[in-house]
Amino acid sequence: MATAAVLASREGKGRHYIPSSVILDLFGQIGPSRNATTATSKTSTGLPIAVTFCAARPPVLSHFSFSSAACPEPEGLSLAPKVISADADLVLLRVPVQPFGESNPMFSDYFVYRAHSQIPKLDLLPKSAPYYFGDKEIAILSCGDGKYAVAALQTLGMCTFKLHVYRSRPDGKPGSWTSKLLDIELNVKELPRDNSSSISLASQMLSYHRTTKVITLGGAKGTVGWVDLWRGILLCDVLEISPTLRDVPLPSVSKSDWRLFLDCCPYYLRDIIVDQSKSTIKYVKMNLHGGAWRATTWSMPIPVTSLNGWQFRCSALSTEIDIPADLKRHYKLLHKLMSGSANKEGSAAEEVLSLESLRMAYPTLSITDGDDIVYLLAKGTGMRAMPTVFSVDLSMPTLRGVAKLPKRHLGFMRYFLASGISKHIRTPEVIPLGKLRCKIRILVVKKAKVTPLSKLRCKMRILVIEKVGLLD
Repeated sequence: MATAAVLASREGKGRHYIPSSVILDLFGQIGPSRNATTATSKTSTGLPIAVTFCAARPPVLSHFSFSSAACPEPEGLSLAPKVISADADLVLLRVPVQPFGESNPMFSDYFVYRAHSQIPKLDLLPKSAPYYFGDKEIAILSCGDGKYAVAALQTLGMCTFKLHVYRSRPDGKPGSWTSKLLDIELNVKELPRDNSSSISLASQMLSYHRTTKVITLGGAKGTVGWVDLWRGILLCDVLEISPTLRDVPLPSVSKSDWRLFLDCCPYYLRDIIVDQSKSTIKYVKMNLHGGAWRATTWSMPIPVTSLNGWQFRCSALSTEIDIPADLKRHYKLLHKLMSGSANKEGSAAEEVLSLESLRMAYPTLSITDGDDIVYLLAKGTGMRAMPTVFSVDLSMPTLRGVAKLPKRHLGFMRYFLASGISKHIRTPEVIPLGKLRCKIRILVVKKAKVTPLSKLRCKMRILVIEKVGLLD
């Protein structure tokens, strides 16, 4: 597993600490890993499957491990099990069960993983046929008391959408899917996002809304937001009997973004999340300035009551980002991560670490309440440079940490999302090694006279696993 050059937080001590929020690898790993978070189920073809959550402290990626005959080691990430959406203690997973699962979701199974301190669960969702959804159209929603809903919004026309909702049953039996048409009757030119958008003319060349991410606001009505990261959010109370769509524009697009609108992946420069307390929507946008970049954040209170509710939070230029003294000790490692050069470590300590020398994009906002930390994918210019994750506090602005990505992540693309699932998993008590040895020694003294050595060793092993078993 990847290791961090510098950990991004000073909370806790030692590697046993699990934070309340993590950055989660979108692509699952295949292997027999098991721990206290392992949940089991069966695929639609009847094969057993086990899913395990492996926590890590940001900026290192946490990940899910999958073990099943239905999940052979994929030749590429496109056929790997994938994290689709996360909310509270729930994660929606898509598992390809046939080779065609890469290009068609009808050949995939969807599972809902629920984190629990004692009995984690893994539910197989019934098929939604004849409707199938793209990964960017679907979201998981926690409804409390062990219940949940899965919602998908499909674009049928310029302003016509179909909402699909699956609701779990309290008795644990499979629920069912329902579908409803939702229309926006206004003329495109009269809609609020186009009144505030500098690219409204270009936007009319496409459909009014192209969902690129889904956020879960929650609440009694089950509010979900389907986000077009270039233009706006369609909010819908999916648990209502007669749900409607409400349109909320994003902060205005600057003229410098015009050339990127039709050609650039929206994730490359933007992200939007709901914080852990469900009190705020946070939004970040990056602007490129030659070799440098500027990242700006806004927030909007929940519930959303105004179309103009965005509030500026902070803005930072890459040339302004400070590298703290405790990070400077890691110049050699940082240089190696960024350049991929194994031959220049000797001179690395004398070089000035410059973020402008890196290609940095795909911002991912932290969901921790009140902070302005963003995780950025970075890659150096060297032939052997590996993608890395940089943690930056935009409010300071300060570099907080750096971590290598797993070796299977070779390209430059979106690999992770922020999740609070770790908050719902029991964190092992952190015991310094000296005290742990002391406890084992006491156990030996107390039990040696009456317990065979083989059983004693077993008990000692269990004690150690109970204390450190949750971390990969």
